[in-house]
Amino acid sequence: MKGGVGKSTLSVLTALGLARRGDRQVTLVDMDLTGTSLADVLPLEAPAWPGNTSALRLLEPPAGFHSREATRERMDDRELLARQQIARDPESSGAFEARGVPFLNDFLLFATPDWDEQREMPVASVLWRMQDAPEQALRVIPSSALPSDLERILPVVFDENHSGFLENRLEYLLDALVPEQGESVVVMDTPPTIPGLSRSVLSLALRLSKPHKQHLAEQGGMPERLEAAPVEWTAFVVGSMDHQDIRAANRWLSLVLPEERPRIRFLVNRIPPGDELQIRGMLEDILERENAAGILLDAVTVREDVALQLFRSRELKDLPPDALDFLGGV
Repeated sequence: MKGGVGKSTLSVLTALGLARRGDRQVTLVDMDLTGTSLADVLPLEAPAWPGNTSALRLLEPPAGFHSREATRERMDDRELLARQQIARDPESSGAFEARGVPFLNDFLLFATPDWDEQREMPVASVLWRMQDAPEQALRVIPSSALPSDLERILPVVFDENHSGFLENRLEYLLDALVPEQGESVVVMDTPPTIPGLSRSVLSLALRLSKPHKQHLAEQGGMPERLEAAPVEWTAFVVGSMDHQDIRAANRWLSLVLPEERPRIRFLVNRIPPGDELQIRGMLEDILERENAAGILLDAVTVREDVALQLFRSRELKDLPPDALDFLGGV
């Protein structure tokens, strides 16, 4: 519902915990394109192409990965080169001239110089590797927090008129992540508040979760592999025990239709330490005073725990055995 409630931490926790189980390919998509990036806090290594050039061959699968140190240097290079490009041509979108390292931004805004719709960026071009994570089990698609990229993406993220465009790009992203066999998990960390990009993700989730997937446009289609793949989806709306959070969540979740409720959960993060029954009683008292009903009364919780503070350490910690209990049967 708002920034700072631990949404990104829970997303990383989910992806890392599921990847360490080792039975499915997990992809963490950093869709919080509002000024933060998982590339700034996680030990990530960016895709690399042959040669020592700063250019990105986004239409070609990469040949490997840069080291963590080289990745950070190339992130700085991306901003510097973008500023130089903007100075030369203020009208340039830079969508097909990205340099240094690739981000989710490049996939969402992808266009070839000649606008050839038949040439799509392979998803491998934006799949980063995480140090200390199970080899091949976890890939991350980070967003960019660089000023030049934010100037380009923010008007799109919060513009309801672009929601259909973003939802369609997400269809192609998910289509590329459908495995040849077996199952895969995609964890999406979305921006705070519901309108804009977060609404697009929720709309996509509900369309794909129907018995017969609903197309974005009435006469439109859907990428073939995604349309054929069975999809299960759960959206967690994350808040805290603050009355402001509870009231905001209640307003939005009251709009959820009865048939959509099994797909959406309210999660109260950072429950303070103490007697579990007492804390639960305090939460239920808040919910009753705010006239909460339905989804909120079935809220799941995550306790405050130093072991879950993933972004306050340079290294990824071992997760507590109950770290993923909030997922329930998901």
